[in-house]
Amino acid sequence: MAIHPSAFLLLFGATALAPAASTVALFPAGEATHAPAVAGHSEGTQEELPAPEAWAALERGNASKAAAIFREALDRSPRNPALHFGAGYAAYVLGRLDSAISSLKKALEYEPRFVQAAALLAQVAYERGDLDLAIRSMERAVSLAPHDRLRSDQLARWKRESAVHEDLDERVDVRFRVLFEGTAQQPVADRVSRVLERAYWQVGKALNSYPTEAITVLLYTERQFEDITRAPSWAGGEFDGRIRVAVGGALRTPAALDRVMVHEFVHAAIASLAPRGVPVWVHEGLASVLESKDQAWVSTTLGGTRRRFTLNQLAGGFDQMGNDMVLVAYAESAVAGRLLIERLGPNLTLFLQMLGSGHTVDQALSTLDIRPEGFEAEWRRRIGDRIPTTR
Repeated sequence: MAIHPSAFLLLFGATALAPAASTVALFPAGEATHAPAVAGHSEGTQEELPAPEAWAALERGNASKAAAIFREALDRSPRNPALHFGAGYAAYVLGRLDSAISSLKKALEYEPRFVQAAALLAQVAYERGDLDLAIRSMERAVSLAPHDRLRSDQLARWKRESAVHEDLDERVDVRFRVLFEGTAQQPVADRVSRVLERAYWQVGKALNSYPTEAITVLLYTERQFEDITRAPSWAGGEFDGRIRVAVGGALRTPAALDRVMVHEFVHAAIASLAPRGVPVWVHEGLASVLESKDQAWVSTTLGGTRRRFTLNQLAGGFDQMGNDMVLVAYAESAVAGRLLIERLGPNLTLFLQMLGSGHTVDQALSTLDIRPEGFEAEWRRRIGDRIPTTR
């Protein structure tokens, strides 16, 4: 799952740059040792970054190397807030959220006015499921930089979300924590718990990945779902570290509810293997294949239009697509997901882990003795697109 550039606009304000590889470019070209939005602790200052080689490694997408360099630098300068921030940032890119939170708290302990550390701590806490810490940290960031509209808007959304959650009931078991709205949604919550328990074992077997931490599942009305997630109108579910689903009238179409729940759980299982770096077509393709054995919709969808996407076009997300084309994107991704399962077999787990560690799809396929060109050619044949494209 790539880090979306909007998240870093939120963190670093107008100095954020476009994403690169599995992370985000932190610095303008040619200025890898100076980063006004990171090094200066408060925005608008310029100081030379400690451990510049670690920041350069982050910019290249090598978070593992960056984390090791930051650890060594902290052994020499354990009270340096910028180093703790860097360590937290690297841990976040690697999906080590608890470690990231610990490092960012240290950064703020040694520099209480470190705006970016507070903003990143808020984002990490939110992804970790600690909404209270996310709100407190973002309040701190907003108080230090009150003119940042993105952070202020995010804080307002999180507070609205918190207000909704305060009124929800809970059903808790070992693997899932289901939040729902009162007795009216109790039957839905019961069904969701049963479906997810089955999915845990079925999907886990397919991916050889069994999430070890309890997953929070939030059941919303359509209006709550729209307000909190800001998802496109065609979306019925979302996974952002928590499974969020709109369930109004769900028991009138229980099979559809089951598919959505399994689909979102697949995203959770993939994220447990690769918190970062997985293209959207891989995420959605595997989720679409594993959600149900009924795949007739794929051929029906592709047979109803001649329009096609490339895999590169499907890598970044479907949110901006119109309702008429988003189903095509899902169908093409499902074909690719099925092909990955067929070609990779038991190596599917390793493939996902490689993506999470910073490999591209082509690099991971090649390492596992699958020619990327051959994979794409077969995918194009299956979706009915025989027009060659340059890679």
